Amino acid sequence: MTVFVKRHVFTALTDNPGLNWRDIFVLSQILRYPGGLTPAEISGNTRLDPATVLRANEKLRKVRFIIILEQAFDARSNLIQVTPEGAEFLQELFQTYLSKQATVLENLLPRLGKQEIRDIFETCLDIQEHAEQLSALSPSGKVRRQNRTAYSRAALQDSFDDFQRFPEFVLQVYCRRISNDYMSFLKTHAMSKMSDKQLRKPRELLTLMTLEHMTHDATAMDVAKLMRYDPATTSRAVSILSEAGYTKPLSGYAADDRKKPLIISEKGMQAVQEYSALMINAQTMANERISGERSQAEIVKQLGVLYFIGNRTEGFASIRPGKLA
Repeated sequence: MTVFVKRHVFTALTDNPGLNWRDIFVLSQILRYPGGLTPAEISGNTRLDPATVLRANEKLRKVRFIIILEQAFDARSNLIQVTPEGAEFLQELFQTYLSKQATVLENLLPRLGKQEIRDIFETCLDIQEHAEQLSALSPSGKVRRQNRTAYSRAALQDSFDDFQRFPEFVLQVYCRRISNDYMSFLKTHAMSKMSDKQLRKPRELLTLMTLEHMTHDATAMDVAKLMRYDPATTSRAVSILSEAGYTKPLSGYAADDRKKPLIISEKGMQAVQEYSALMINAQTMANERISGERSQAEIVKQLGVLYFIGNRTEGFASIRPGKLA
């Protein structure tokens, strides 16, 4: 959806003062709280790190879309509110998005029914709650109590009529939270324990795991497409893995590394097995300390919803510039 918004919504706005998707994500979260939010609350709601929130807030302040009510004795308590100009900008953005979305749903993708949308939202919130519980586990296995998903459920009940007008937009928010919380859990309880420090970085490790998952001789371009990474990022990861001996390209191909089929070396397979074992151990520990194992039917349902969302948003992302004119 980020690709779709960049291609078809941002370019159609009367004026976009240099804001990117992340800035608008932050602005839209602040708008939901007329009384304002602190930087820590924005970070918690968006799952963006504090430094990223700080940069977004500074950009939004410079274009006068937010005001910062400073607290004299504690900057962490500063309240951030959306200005009328910021609210007006978001209103134009959402109206433009709805117009572009209508064209897609009329011509390219099926429109979801109201109950379908509610079921998908609620399943995503079930996944989000589980991911949040996992991310709350400290390195020692203690549970840091937090329940931001309760807010999400309340917001869904209060604002469902608005949310169902642009479900893919809302689902992107949910999926961002799910992804970030799962990644936080894996970084703490699995990736950080890899014997090779080079593989404690998500980019390289996930690229290696993706190569192992693919059933054919995959290229860096194949990995980028599956992981929704940009090709340059994947090429850097593949280069590091190759230099370290975890992957090797097949010979006899053009010089463009992104198009060379890759195979995992024996060293790479050992790393895959090590990480798989660490993930299983982490999940076993989590099951013991939080809500226990989920049923097979529940897991299948949740994976089915995530797969559906991935395919549907890929349909939005595949629409080339100029096709919705």
